[in-house]
Amino acid sequence: MKMKFPYLSGSLSPRNRPRKLVMFAVSIAFVLTALLASGGLVKTVSSQDPATDPTIDELRNKAIKGPLTTFEMVSSGGGMALFGPGKGPDDDQPGNNNAQPGAHDNGRGGNSYVNDPCLDPPTDAPFPGNFRGVVQSETEIAVLNTQGSMGKKMIAGYNDSLGFYDNRQGLSGYAYSTNGGNTWIDGGGLPPRIPAGAPAGARGQDAYFGDPVLVVHHQTQTFYYASIYQSNAGYFTLVVNKGVFAETPPPGTLPTVTESRSNTRCLNNPDQQGIRDEPKNQQERVYWFPPVEAIIPPTGGQLNDLLDKEWLYVDQRTGTLYMSYTRFENAPTFGTPIELVRCVGCAFKPGPLTTADWQMNGTTIIVPNEDFDFNQATQPFTTPTGRVIVAWVARRFNNIPPFQEIQNRIEYAFSDGDGAPGTFSPELVAAVVNPQGEPPGYNRGRTAILNAPYLMVDKGEDDGVDTPAEMSRPGFGNVYITYFSGRTPFGVTPRDRAGDIFLSTSRNNGTTFDPPVKVNDDDGTTSHIFPSVQANKHGYVYVTWLDRRFDPLNRLTNTWAAVSQDLGLTFGHNKVQTDVATDWFTREDSRPDYGDYNSSELLGFNQFVIIWADGRFPPGTFLDVRPPAPPPTTQRRAATPDTIFTIANGLGVGEGGKQ
Repeated sequence: MKMKFPYLSGSLSPRNRPRKLVMFAVSIAFVLTALLASGGLVKTVSSQDPATDPTIDELRNKAIKGPLTTFEMVSSGGGMALFGPGKGPDDDQPGNNNAQPGAHDNGRGGNSYVNDPCLDPPTDAPFPGNFRGVVQSETEIAVLNTQGSMGKKMIAGYNDSLGFYDNRQGLSGYAYSTNGGNTWIDGGGLPPRIPAGAPAGARGQDAYFGDPVLVVHHQTQTFYYASIYQSNAGYFTLVVNKGVFAETPPPGTLPTVTESRSNTRCLNNPDQQGIRDEPKNQQERVYWFPPVEAIIPPTGGQLNDLLDKEWLYVDQRTGTLYMSYTRFENAPTFGTPIELVRCVGCAFKPGPLTTADWQMNGTTIIVPNEDFDFNQATQPFTTPTGRVIVAWVARRFNNIPPFQEIQNRIEYAFSDGDGAPGTFSPELVAAVVNPQGEPPGYNRGRTAILNAPYLMVDKGEDDGVDTPAEMSRPGFGNVYITYFSGRTPFGVTPRDRAGDIFLSTSRNNGTTFDPPVKVNDDDGTTSHIFPSVQANKHGYVYVTWLDRRFDPLNRLTNTWAAVSQDLGLTFGHNKVQTDVATDWFTREDSRPDYGDYNSSELLGFNQFVIIWADGRFPPGTFLDVRPPAPPPTTQRRAATPDTIFTIANGLGVGEGGKQ
């Protein structure tokens, strides 16, 4: 039985010839059904053989590798493309949020809203309208550090569930700031080529499906945003949008939706709920060039292939863009090789990029399919020597039925040939880790939460010029990987919802890694997830993550940060960065509700900044009334997942004293 993508409306065959469009019920009716059924038996409809098409539950529960199912393996964006919007198993829990309302006014030094929370529907809208388009999570950020904008201009990306219902609004959402993150403007979604405004996956239009990654090339002041994407021809692939700040639209850029200032105006003025607060005096805005397919059939986007969990990196010196990803191929073993494509020198190319720019250097297979290993969540980076390093998480299964999971590893490989085909080393191990159960309120319903490693190389002022002073500084060129390790040994179920954050350091250009160093200074008896790492121009190593140490019930979440002043050997006292603790039992129409990862960056190659999603707004509860009549009534949190930004504080280091 061939695997199809029920949420996509059409596709190309593996032989790169058009076939009959496959209707997958991507319509308002499907959306409502998915919401009501929470991912139940929504049957696909095929013009070729409808009787044999799998249901969404059949796809979700199809064993692919060992005991892993499709649902267990794909990313947040891949899941949105495969299964569409929907609730998860934790949705109807009562919640236990901090009494503080968490409303604030985007003050510098505090937590700032990145997306506009007032664009969410009010709680008293008729169901399911009060649950639609309310999720902005799985956060990413890029900060422009160059003359005239040393940390002032930045773009954030996130999965925006409003794109389920309107292809102009996501699912790859973005917001931008021109004042160092003090205030933000919600730009909606990346602009599609065909802005029809129909639900994602509708025939004849293109659509983004999230998994956002953002990078910026400082010298050319150019941003790049990578996403999962469905073309208007129907096939599924990965794209990169080029973006620039400008006062007027540059030639070739696409029109965007009406912007809105991100604030809490609707808290005390409910009439503003769902009404855009259009910026009137904004001089510079972000403009996007059309999406460019980095991978096309027959090497990508095949009917039975899903390209997932992409990550993008730009080398500041060479201008080369690197994109790594996992391919879910419809081989007899359902292969999951890790691959990489490059756009060599493309950051220095004026105007829009092309697919040919990405394809001219071929596709590199970093790790071929391994029948009893599942490799996912890659990240590429380059070192000062030009070595390309790619890291990922590997899950190993016994080759004897019932194929139990027996080991997790943080793995990597490197290339001294700029990532060209045939130049990568064999797989190497940075650390051996344990899985961690999903935190309460995380609505995915898997046996474990994704342990996506975050990779960083100390390049000083990473502006493309390595000075003698930088190169002679201790720590220059160090490679850092952060990840979590759970408290549950293999063979024990259910998996404990507890873990610790770790950092592994390579001091020899990625050839080997030191033993892991624990970052969190608590006992790790609650959930600790989604770490990221940055190394600033002084060699200080920053790590941020989410944990719930303040709540013995393991419900209230805070964002934390720590710094190492000795090149990753030890870490100082952890500092909480959230101004309110929140739980994750919120309104949502996306699964997972809080994404697969969060991110961080540096202002001026120095100050540590953090971006994450939490459920702080709006405060209070509402009576959740749903059909059929007489409707059941449940008291629920009114809050929704929103993206939040802050400049880290309390860590005690940085240029000019404390940050």
